[in-house]
Amino acid sequence: MSATVLERVLEQPKNEQPRNLELIPAGPAPQAAKTPQAAAMPQADEAPQTAFSDPHPLLPVFVAGAISLALSSGFVGAILIWLAVRDSGIMSVIQ
Repeated sequence: MSATVLERVLEQPKNEQPRNLELIPAGPAPQAAKTPQAAAMPQADEAPQTAFSDPHPLLPVFVAGAISLALSSGFVGAILIWLAVRDSGIMSVIQ
């Protein structure tokens, strides 16, 4: 905050009542002109009601979970195999 704002805030008495603000109701929203593309699109009240129901809504979640489980277990398995080979003494023969 700038020094001027701080001085103005500090100069106000603490027991001063806040000013009553007058509420102004919002008017109706302005209507935009329709473009040819917007005129061709059906409006919400004109659109046909379509009910889309997925028989298995969680299937993509389980597929992604299975893929990530396979990849993570392969990564951990590769580390464990590398540690086992390193500790067995085969790594010194390879080099």
